[in-house]
Amino acid sequence: MANRENGRGRLLCLMDILLKETDASHGLTIRELTVKLDEAGFQVNRKTLYEDIRALQDSSVAVEKSGGRSPKYYIEDRDFEPEELMILIDAVESAGFMTEKKKAMIIKKLKSQTSSGYASELNEQIHYIGRHHSNNNDFIYTVSAIRRAMTQKHPVTFQYIDYEFGKGEVLKHDGMKYILHPLALTWNNGFYYCIGTRPEQSPEGEKDKLRNFRIDRMKKVTIDEKSPLAKPPKGFNVAKYMEESFNMFGTEPVAVQIRFRKSLLTQFYDRFEQNVAVMQDPKDPDYLIASVTVNVSPTFFAWIFQFEGGFTIVGPKSIREKYQEHLRKALES
Repeated sequence: MANRENGRGRLLCLMDILLKETDASHGLTIRELTVKLDEAGFQVNRKTLYEDIRALQDSSVAVEKSGGRSPKYYIEDRDFEPEELMILIDAVESAGFMTEKKKAMIIKKLKSQTSSGYASELNEQIHYIGRHHSNNNDFIYTVSAIRRAMTQKHPVTFQYIDYEFGKGEVLKHDGMKYILHPLALTWNNGFYYCIGTRPEQSPEGEKDKLRNFRIDRMKKVTIDEKSPLAKPPKGFNVAKYMEESFNMFGTEPVAVQIRFRKSLLTQFYDRFEQNVAVMQDPKDPDYLIASVTVNVSPTFFAWIFQFEGGFTIVGPKSIREKYQEHLRKALES
């Protein structure tokens, strides 16, 4: 039990109660505060409690008092407003590069920045934005390593996760060590990406070619402190590159059935969440079929087209016909 005569401890306990349990809508009376302090091991009379509240106020702790015959005391002023916390929580929820466990841990910390009353209201207001979540919890250390590499102007080495039907996660190219000269970290569609070049591992003429790697698929990231960072390609602009490479804006989501080569399963998971059911095509052992929800638009059609027949739209018939019309227009232009 706490020392009942410990004035400093009592004062800290009082501030903790006010911070965690009160706000403008959820105040506590002198009697209620007395009971809570007693439960924490600090017996206090009304006179001493009033003095403690004044001591907190004199120390720039914004303890406020409501009107009425039984006034309530509370702390409303905090570093984050509930609306700001809601935005941050939604951002965490939509982050596909985090595991569900890490999301829950961070959200718990965010909620601790407000009162328990406001925290319970946040529970009712949160709407899950993202569709993905990662299985890799090393992303924080990966991001940190890449940031240090860019600051210290060095490339990084890593292994990259791939997907194979029937096996799940595997290391791409049998665990080959990639060498990447990072230029920027970006966050798009719920995922962190690292943009960079691979001059040591690219053919002549493609040494300045920009590459994208998803942070949560990068493993064993190490800074190559013996090598200097390559210069970015001439005219490199992160915002412009992002706009041209990542965005897939569209209309309202529609359920679409797609068929694709089994060897393109990794590219499928780059675009869609990992728990989407993928089935073997009964007519061809080299192909898979999946039903996905997409925003049907020219950018979605462009994504399908880039695989040169590796992905096709099976249904519904109206979407397939739209895609065929899109291709005809492109040929006739």
